Amino acid sequence: MTTITVTDNEFALVRYYPETGIIHHEWKQFCSGKPFQDIMLTATRHLRDNGGTKWLSDDTNYFVLTGEDSIWGQKVWFYETIAAGWKHWAIILPALQIGKMSITEMVTQYRAAGINAKIFDNVPEAMTWLEAQ
Repeated sequence: MTTITVTDNEFALVRYYPETGIIHHEWKQFCSGKPFQDIMLTATRHLRDNGGTKWLSDDTNYFVLTGEDSIWGQKVWFYETIAAGWKHWAIILPALQIGKMSITEMVTQYRAAGINAKIFDNVPEAMTWLEAQ
């Protein structure tokens, strides 16, 4: 499968799979504020510019969204990403319990807003599900 690297820095690796329209972010370590927002918006723009509809979030190495980033995500990123064509979301939860709780709550909210979202234990299962959507 062809892979395009969108971002690769100390915080995250973001790839795009053109054959399946999947954007895939993998956190290397926690970040917040502008670095977090820049990574997420760069991925959204790549999804939009390439007609993708699917997002794989590997949040294993993430801790928890800060309050500021959570609000930004709900008020800015979510709507921009929906407008970009996003429809399906596969999530690998953070390893720490506090992160699991906050992401699980976000999944519930996004499902209610129309995103087809599902939680997985590993990337291969998540990728297989997304490819089938």
